[in-house]
Amino acid sequence: MKDVSVRTSLRRKAIALLLAIALLGVGAHLWLNTNAFGRDEACGGLVPTDSAAAVFSSSGRVSDGSGPDTRPDDRLAFTCTLESSSFLPWTDTERIRISAGRERGDFPFTDDGRWPNPAAVSFFSGGPTGAVGAVGDDHGWVFLPGACTTAGEPAIVEGYAPEGSDPVKLARLLTDVANRAAEGADCRGKEPLRAPAGLAAPAGPRPVRNGAVCGLADLEFPVPGQRTKATERMQEHIRPTWACEIAGYATYAVTQEPQIVNGIRSSPGFKEQSPVAGRRVSGFDPRHVVADCAGTPTYFSLEFGPSYNDAVGTPGTLRMQDLFDNFVESVGKRIGC
Repeated sequence: MKDVSVRTSLRRKAIALLLAIALLGVGAHLWLNTNAFGRDEACGGLVPTDSAAAVFSSSGRVSDGSGPDTRPDDRLAFTCTLESSSFLPWTDTERIRISAGRERGDFPFTDDGRWPNPAAVSFFSGGPTGAVGAVGDDHGWVFLPGACTTAGEPAIVEGYAPEGSDPVKLARLLTDVANRAAEGADCRGKEPLRAPAGLAAPAGPRPVRNGAVCGLADLEFPVPGQRTKATERMQEHIRPTWACEIAGYATYAVTQEPQIVNGIRSSPGFKEQSPVAGRRVSGFDPRHVVADCAGTPTYFSLEFGPSYNDAVGTPGTLRMQDLFDNFVESVGKRIGC
């Protein structure tokens, strides 16, 4: 009986040891390869780690290194990089770069090489408390509340995520950061901004159809002789924001989203311009303007690409301002201008 008792005791001790080792292994895995038992926020409290973790494509521990790089003269100007790292051998370290700053109100539609083409992103807005922004493949932005605008420059939160990240989760992360940044700067609205529950995926490129350029029957092609080889991509819905890119030639955009238009009209350099298609307009230059469309302020923009610029001066190539007048006239008919 004594031998049986000893063996039973040894068996129990072995089982207890194995359980302890298993628990240590699980704990080590959770600590090293997930965000369990980690901090709830990062970047000086500006980023909720659960929102950031959801954007990364694989599980890992979220950290922010030395935290945000801030500007002492502006609480809404900062940059912070988050990393998701794991000790599992088949995983790579991923990064999300979050920043906030101030931009000219029509930044989403200007071709400075920094912003995604507006025809290739998913725009979102949802009434008084719905976040206003856009998300592309790995890059997105969200406007902060209008009360955060200073010196006429709207404030935005911008984010770069790993390629292939879920755009809805990236939009949610940027909205969360925008809410925290606005609260820290004492400029939040009565209610926090709401992230979109879903996003419509932008359409892919397609050949320019003979019957209509960008779905508009009377929109002129920038270089008529090159139309048959061109491709276009555009937003499916024309309100509140619509854009169409003819690859290499031109990108057209129009928006009636109130927060975007208000940010445009308050930005430095916004002033009266020469009439466009017979309409009185104000803007930054002759092809980035706001007009009145049946009582609704409406922004129009036109950017040109290298294929058009190379064709300037050749027979048949239409003048820039003539193309813009034609665009405002054509799309204006669709939105009641």
